[in-house]
Amino acid sequence: MNIRRVPIALRLFLTVLLASLLITTVSLGVLHWTMQKNFAKYVADVEMQKLDLLVSNLSDVYSMHHDWGNAIQAQILQIEGEAGPDDYDRLSRWWLRRQYDIAQQQRYFEEHTLMNVASSLKEDANNSVIDPEELRRIELNLPSAYVPFEGLTFPLNIGSFRAEQQQNNQGKKQFISMPDRLGLGTRLGLYDAKKQFIVGEPSPAQTSWRPILVNQQVVGYLALKPVLEQDDALSINFFSNQKRYLFLVYALGFLASLIVALLLATYFKTPIQRLVKGTRELTKGNYQHQVVVNRNDELGDLSTQLNQLALILDQHETSRRQWVADTSHELKTPLAVLQAQIEAMQDGIRKATPEHLDAMLRQVSSLKKLTQDLADLAQADAQQLSVYMSSVNPWQVIEQEVENFKPSFDQANLKITATGHDIQLQLDVDRFKQIMVNLIGNSLRYTEAGGEVQIHCHESAQDWTVYVDDTPFGLTDAQLVRLGERFYRVDDSRTRSTGGTGLGLALSKQIAHALGGQLTFEHSPLGGLRCKLTFPKTSHTQG
Repeated sequence: MNIRRVPIALRLFLTVLLASLLITTVSLGVLHWTMQKNFAKYVADVEMQKLDLLVSNLSDVYSMHHDWGNAIQAQILQIEGEAGPDDYDRLSRWWLRRQYDIAQQQRYFEEHTLMNVASSLKEDANNSVIDPEELRRIELNLPSAYVPFEGLTFPLNIGSFRAEQQQNNQGKKQFISMPDRLGLGTRLGLYDAKKQFIVGEPSPAQTSWRPILVNQQVVGYLALKPVLEQDDALSINFFSNQKRYLFLVYALGFLASLIVALLLATYFKTPIQRLVKGTRELTKGNYQHQVVVNRNDELGDLSTQLNQLALILDQHETSRRQWVADTSHELKTPLAVLQAQIEAMQDGIRKATPEHLDAMLRQVSSLKKLTQDLADLAQADAQQLSVYMSSVNPWQVIEQEVENFKPSFDQANLKITATGHDIQLQLDVDRFKQIMVNLIGNSLRYTEAGGEVQIHCHESAQDWTVYVDDTPFGLTDAQLVRLGERFYRVDDSRTRSTGGTGLGLALSKQIAHALGGQLTFEHSPLGGLRCKLTFPKTSHTQG
């Protein structure tokens, strides 16, 4: 089954685009819903701020009568004459509107009085806002919240609430109608402290409430019906305009999201393509290829790690080729000797004497040792070198190997001494013996006749160290640094003549590491080489 491949740049583009569209859609949707739900209430709240004087008057009225029903009834009963059948009901319904008109007239008078005073202070008659005579007429007929129906008489007629027909009769104040441009008077409702409707206009759920306080106690609420409703033409027109604006914002948001997603996808696509090209070059074996991604983020870190991997692979490839070449060279020499000896015997040039057979056996032994060292090194590189840890006295092992090497030292006219003490460590006895054989054998091969090899140990609180020092042949600093490299020989001809493969020290370092120790090389106080083998005193285990 073939699954269509989707590039990561396209996925990133679509992810950013869809996420931006989702956020924009949800945000604008919530905004539109909130606007429809709360804008009308917001407008009512703003309008409610214009009713401060009305609230104050209602508070004063309640303070006098201590009950809304009593207050309304008492103020209606102030009217002289004999009421008609429907007069009390009409006045009850109209009472809150009349209180609003009174507050409006009071507010109008206060504002224009202040404006006239300000104009007079400037000594500019042209700035007069209202005629003084008109202002005086308003003042004379300024109503009181305690007597809202002053100037009315029973029975009521059609023109009872018209200012032009309410003449100043017997010194009573006449009605002066104030403009209500916002239509607040028709949208007011009075409620008691429990929000039970009393008079005015019943309000829906979305209503602005203004508490009426007397001595810091809520005695009622003034409610204002929203001017914007879902079903009126003004509201529909308003929200239609808002939808158009929101759609424009949505379109601009979509365009911006598209551009941002495209730029972001391009921003990540280029380095990713370079990384892909780099990995392809690595799979082809081109370890010299370097990925150039100048970024301070994870992709930059990835490119750095990829370049480091390429360098490591290049080094390993170089080492592998050198390893193959060195191994081939080391195997070729003894094999060539064996081949020549066997062919000589086949041709009858050389007889199969014990001496000749012994020489061939030595070549076979050299090949066997070489292959075993190569196998051990390969296991060590793969961290698969088998070790079996147990409690061992390493000094006894050293003394035993010194005794085994003494005939060879005597034959080479060399002196070997060992001074130390017993100690118990967690080691693999065979692997430790392999290290000591390599170190002592290396000193035997490279120490000149008449020289000396000294072995001694040192113990601290944390570790135990054995030193193998020999006399000249000395080493330069450059030679000392390369000790432990595979197939490296300080004196190639000398080593070959003594049977060295150039693997002993390298293998010894790997074995020491597998045992939890460390093998290092220094200049010896005796003038030759010092091999320093250190193991911790704590127990060590390897899987």
